[in-house]
Amino acid sequence: MAVAVIVELPSQDAYETLTEAMFGTKRAPAVDGCLIHTMGKGPNGFRVVDVWESQEAWDSFRTDKLTPAMEEAGMTDMAGAPPEIIDLIHVIANGEVRV
Repeated sequence: MAVAVIVELPSQDAYETLTEAMFGTKRAPAVDGCLIHTMGKGPNGFRVVDVWESQEAWDSFRTDKLTPAMEEAGMTDMAGAPPEIIDLIHVIANGEVRV
């Protein structure tokens, strides 16, 4: 089952620092398992809203990429607020039904 993952970050700078630690660039590339990646200003800082093909795909990305990048960037203190996870029943992306 696809999941939406909503993550709050303190700033765009924090997002770009993590992205650069993960991928060597401030702009995130396409990642296996991530159907949709968005980021922008949120009500309390910066917000990332992703759609992952499964909870397992998100967990793998978090374990293999995100957590090590947070450690490398010295941002482990941001790990306090867990992401909001929403089980999705239906997803359409680029005119194609994905779930």
